[in-house]
Amino acid sequence: MANITSLKPLLSHSSTFTIPGGAFAEDYNNWTNYALTTPKAVIKTTSESDIQTVVKFASEHNLRVSVRGGGHSTFNSCDGIILDLAGWDEVVYDDGDDTIRFRPGALVGKVVEVAGGRGRCIMSGTCNTVGMTSLCLGGGLGPLTPKLGMAIDSLLSARLITASGELLTVSPESNPEVFHILAGAGQTLGVVTEIQMKTYPINETLNTVDETVFSASVTFPASRAAEIGDFLSSMKWDENTAVYLMLLSPPKGGGLLFIFSVNYYGSDEDAKRALKVLYDLKPIAETTSRVPYVQGGQDEAVGERGGFKRMAAVGLKRVNAEGLKGMAEALENLLAVGDDLGKSCVLLEFLGLGAASKSSVGVYPHRDIDIWCIPIAWYNRPENHESAEKFGRDVRKAVKAGDVSEDMVVYPACRAGDEKPEELWGNKETADRIAEMKAKLDAKGVFLKF
Repeated sequence: MANITSLKPLLSHSSTFTIPGGAFAEDYNNWTNYALTTPKAVIKTTSESDIQTVVKFASEHNLRVSVRGGGHSTFNSCDGIILDLAGWDEVVYDDGDDTIRFRPGALVGKVVEVAGGRGRCIMSGTCNTVGMTSLCLGGGLGPLTPKLGMAIDSLLSARLITASGELLTVSPESNPEVFHILAGAGQTLGVVTEIQMKTYPINETLNTVDETVFSASVTFPASRAAEIGDFLSSMKWDENTAVYLMLLSPPKGGGLLFIFSVNYYGSDEDAKRALKVLYDLKPIAETTSRVPYVQGGQDEAVGERGGFKRMAAVGLKRVNAEGLKGMAEALENLLAVGDDLGKSCVLLEFLGLGAASKSSVGVYPHRDIDIWCIPIAWYNRPENHESAEKFGRDVRKAVKAGDVSEDMVVYPACRAGDEKPEELWGNKETADRIAEMKAKLDAKGVFLKF
């Protein structure tokens, strides 16, 4: 194996080459340090030709390459070379065809802001500090999923550098087989250096006249888990409603809380009618406001970087009282381990997939799953790894017990690591197709394997 320093003179002066020291985790500033691995070298670049050089070098010398964009992934480090593209965050709006292009370091918030400046919206995620490219490559769920489908349903084209250093333009017309796999499993194939997406008129899409969204926060004590579970087991939300339910321990102490965060796309009057069934449950707190589209998804607390955050998403077709009670019990047991785990929580997403179910773009397999349960263990001390992993397993077991299907369904970008291929990709046929493309473009396994 060649000395890693022999890569440095092959790069242009615009790129930086660093051999990490003892403070790598602090310097890297990732959202989570869970599974963080110190590499042999970190390359920061905005040059496609330098990326080609790096991946060819890695392939020739049997080194792994991990790609960092937004810096939220558990899987963006390795013991080989990290391509840190966080600084490559250019976003360009094309007024000619109302599409938007962005580089791999562009965060959701920046892409939303650029599109919003043209009176347009995009299919983006919940958190503004997540990388937009990685969101797209994993499928992409978000508040506008009930209206627009998944992020991959708005994907038009991408530029992809494979393990051989080849630069491909992929789209439904150019390299369509690669495009199909890229849309849902793209992080396994190489380095995506640019994505082009559709945009949509804000007011028409959001059923508004002033580019704002009705936003509501509705809070209940976790002691009412059975009542809330019964409500959710029969509740169906329409295409104008995106619902998130967080189970957490309040910062100032006290019992666990269920907090609904709801986006409604329409007038205040229509929103209140649609949410009346929720208000009728007599919450202990509620707030409403109209939020500018470009300010949606801003949750600085959830986006806080550093420490360990472990999450594994399980898909559901139903939640019920027993599932919510078991979920609350699992969180209480975790919090009892110690204060270090106090920010841990569980997130439930209720995002209607009526629009997404009409699309066949990509290999994302779970278009029939409109409820996702995401336990998030959040802590700083490594000795809590075991408790965090048990928490994830306990939550998944609890909520699956109340589901209508026994099949385990896992969101590929939020996996625990012990899943079967069909749990990630829906069936063996899809998993085999991804594996075949992976073998074709990355036979040596330079990049991430799902």
